[in-house]
Amino acid sequence: MRAMMMKVLFAASALAGLPTLAAAQEVKIKTEILPLAGWRYDDLYANGISVEDLIGSEVKGPTGDDIGNVENVLFDRDGQILSVVAEVGGFFEFGDTHVNIPWDMVEASRWDDGIEIPFTQELVEDFTLFTDEMVTVTEASSDVEKVTGDGADVVDTGRRVWRAGELIGDYARLKDGDGFTNYGYVDDLIVRDGKVAAVVVSPDVAWGGGGYYAYPYYGYDYGWDPGREFYDLPYEQTEVEALEPVEQEQVGG
Repeated sequence: MRAMMMKVLFAASALAGLPTLAAAQEVKIKTEILPLAGWRYDDLYANGISVEDLIGSEVKGPTGDDIGNVENVLFDRDGQILSVVAEVGGFFEFGDTHVNIPWDMVEASRWDDGIEIPFTQELVEDFTLFTDEMVTVTEASSDVEKVTGDGADVVDTGRRVWRAGELIGDYARLKDGDGFTNYGYVDDLIVRDGKVAAVVVSPDVAWGGGGYYAYPYYGYDYGWDPGREFYDLPYEQTEVEALEPVEQEQVGG
């Protein structure tokens, strides 16, 4: 009994020394927090790529043939885009091939909306499977290889690789004193210069609802990881209230 009481006292003492949630998050910040008063959408409109629009877009071969669709996008822990996972061939998802294509091999399609890759469908389908179950940063960014399962959900990634769908759909929260309060959902990611530049949030009805707002991306630097259900923004209510909605149709010009 005495030993049990000692454990309880020790645990209480340890907890008393822990920082609050907000303070713990602050310790993890590795980049300067950009004040929203100085945050502009101009670069997102001029050079941004909507990940939500990218997923599902057509994949064209070098001659303009439609050979598949983008299923997912892979990033490293710094938000650098590594590759796209494309579904190629098949009929109504039967007999299709899921393949990882490094981002530096991807170009905006000359033929239509979507992306272009320097491979024909036949060549893509001939690529081998990744030798490891987990797709690593090096493999994702350098190897054109098949992946098993449904590329949208079942691509197994290493510790430093995450899928777009692991952030899109997360609940976004705002700072609220020593903790956080629910704000809305992450609706999209905007990539600029090959890296996530912004997260687009759709606020809940309690915050006025309607509209979308783009915030600077901090990701891992502010405590987020692919296993969390929440994406915490380093801003308070008074800061976000002055932000103008983002015109998503203008992203990328």
